[in-house]
Amino acid sequence: MLDRLVLWLGVCLLFVAPTLANDQKEEQTRAAWERLKHQPVTEGNFRAVCDLAQEVGRYDINFYYRIVNEYIPLVNRTGDRRRLHILLMSLAKTKVALGLYEEAEQIYQQVHANAGDSTAFLRGSLVGTVILYSEWGKHPDSLKKYSALAERQFTDTHDPEALSFIYTFKALSLLNQTDSVRSYLTNAIRLAGGLADKNALFTARYNYALAVLQNNPQRQIAEFESLLELAVDSSLIPNAKLYSGRLYSFGLAAMSVYYQLTQLNLLLTDYQNAGKYGQLFYDMTIQNYPHGADVPYLSAELSIVKSYQGQYREARRYLDTSLSRFKLPEDKIPYANYFIAAGMVAEDERQTGKALRYYEKAYRFGNESYGLLLMPPGVYYAHALAENGQIGESEKIFAGFGADIKARKYTALGFYYYKYYSELLRMKNDYPGYTNALQSFYEIKDSLANLNQYRAIREIETKMSVREKEEQIHRLNDENAATTREIRQNRIFAGIFAGLAFVIILLIVAYRRNKMKELERKHRIEVMQGAIDASENERHALADQLHDETGGMLALASLNISSVLEKGQRDHQSEEKLQKAHEILSSVSATIRDISHRLTPLVIEKYGFRRAVEDMDQAINLAQKINLETVIVGFREPDGYPVELLNNLYRIIQELVHNILKHAGATHAMLELIEHEDHISVMVEDNGVGMKDYASAKGKGLAAIKSKIDYLNGKMEMMNKQDGGTLIVIEIPVRQEQKGADKTRNT
Repeated sequence: MLDRLVLWLGVCLLFVAPTLANDQKEEQTRAAWERLKHQPVTEGNFRAVCDLAQEVGRYDINFYYRIVNEYIPLVNRTGDRRRLHILLMSLAKTKVALGLYEEAEQIYQQVHANAGDSTAFLRGSLVGTVILYSEWGKHPDSLKKYSALAERQFTDTHDPEALSFIYTFKALSLLNQTDSVRSYLTNAIRLAGGLADKNALFTARYNYALAVLQNNPQRQIAEFESLLELAVDSSLIPNAKLYSGRLYSFGLAAMSVYYQLTQLNLLLTDYQNAGKYGQLFYDMTIQNYPHGADVPYLSAELSIVKSYQGQYREARRYLDTSLSRFKLPEDKIPYANYFIAAGMVAEDERQTGKALRYYEKAYRFGNESYGLLLMPPGVYYAHALAENGQIGESEKIFAGFGADIKARKYTALGFYYYKYYSELLRMKNDYPGYTNALQSFYEIKDSLANLNQYRAIREIETKMSVREKEEQIHRLNDENAATTREIRQNRIFAGIFAGLAFVIILLIVAYRRNKMKELERKHRIEVMQGAIDASENERHALADQLHDETGGMLALASLNISSVLEKGQRDHQSEEKLQKAHEILSSVSATIRDISHRLTPLVIEKYGFRRAVEDMDQAINLAQKINLETVIVGFREPDGYPVELLNNLYRIIQELVHNILKHAGATHAMLELIEHEDHISVMVEDNGVGMKDYASAKGKGLAAIKSKIDYLNGKMEMMNKQDGGTLIVIEIPVRQEQKGADKTRNT
């Protein structure tokens, strides 16, 4: 898979296939070429031809071939070996980038013949030849021959840059030999480390992350993110001039890194970061190649990313762009991932039959394709077959993924395989198999969630550090301003009204003290009444749920079991009745577990408050009604606070999330729960419709939240965000003696 991906990036990023050029631009280009080819081969004219050919190659590869092939004989007649070397190398590199290896091999034979004993020409020809055979993969003896020749040549001439390139591309031909790959790429990085030109260093580090770290996606992401700083180095010039003398130019380095980060975040089901990097990759591609032939392909890729993010309107827009830029009937589009994107959009539109046809089309391309290799098309197709009632066909396809699942279990492949496969087993009424598959799904889900949560916490900690510094500056400024005002007022009134002010202040203090005591008594009564009302409402809701849901279901289960027992013997309906009773009792069990969890979450007592909130997050995301992103900082001690405080805090969070699900109409929400030294902060935001008048917002749920916060002496702020949705921030003060109080009480 890795070598196919490297090749695809070479085609997509280093050279652009032909497209239909603008007629006026094409006429101007042809006129310029007709003028230049009849002029003497001077250095100025030669560079003008190279620039013209390189520009044409961005949108019309055939015209590029024509310019170079017609100009080579003209240059050859002058006997200028340097200029001939530049043209031949450009032509050979282009053939390699497009996968035309046999043609490239013939051109490199001409390059070697022209180079002779010239060290300068030999450097470029050897590096290019090693790249050819390492990507081709069909002539290991030739690769070994030219690699050894190049290594001797560049070692003798003390050329670290050329030697670094040789080690890098030799490593890419040995991807099944892990130790050798690591050794060659480590040496390549070492040799290129001190060079001013960063092409060799970037190339070595990029391929180290791609090849050596391929089984550790988290480290891959960290390495590629660190490469973004190197990718903007001024020496990494996109589309370096043909006559610049560069041995090798990586091309659009930042684009390549964005693509890899998109791929890796998809594999870890971190769709927020995948969407961010995918958009950056797409925008940069369009900026550099607005008319490139890869635009319809990349539009289909971004449609897939947007679908996984749940942004199906955007996914449809990019899918329509892809279809219009292909300029072909839809069933003739030569790209599997277009049909995967179309199937995902069709599924969102509840068109399961249409989705099945799209996924089948992708499946017919085979499981190996260029582009985002999230998982084989067969997984989508098997899922669609099951959704359309073709259980047997679906099961056959699922059976073919055994080896892939073992190798890539803790990736998006394992995540969606077990998710879809468990659904299939449930449709077959294979409940033991369904339970095992669902257990594997949750195991993978938890593993991926833990990986992504670590990165999210690091980002939140950075944001919090910046936010706390900003708040500290604001507080200092406010304190300075207040101090200045106070000094000025004291200077004016101190001498004149000192005595009178003293008497007035005493009266005011006495009055305010009495008034504050009265207000405090009223507030305490209101808070207690609010807490009682909230508890009463919760009890009514639980009673209704027990009566309406579990009572009816238990009666129905009892009826089915009684029917079997009364007959005294098993008949053809007994199995069906018992199975139905089993399903009903399972539902009752889930309902009672939910009610128990609402009364006093057992997870808080058994595993701690942090685990209880994480379980709630997983349950909400599993329902797929909204994408809830939860970040928890602190709460590592299971018994760090009184149970009453944690239960109230859990109820507050539970009600906030419930309000979003019920009223906000949001597709994404974020919950931040942070343990500070003297208080606990909760921030909840969503991308929903917002509140029309949040200052006077009413409702039982919101009243319960406010009552609990008042009871805990906390404060809450609600506001509508400028970009849509609602932001709620809550702070609950915590006294030092409260920490560890529960632990002391239990001992």
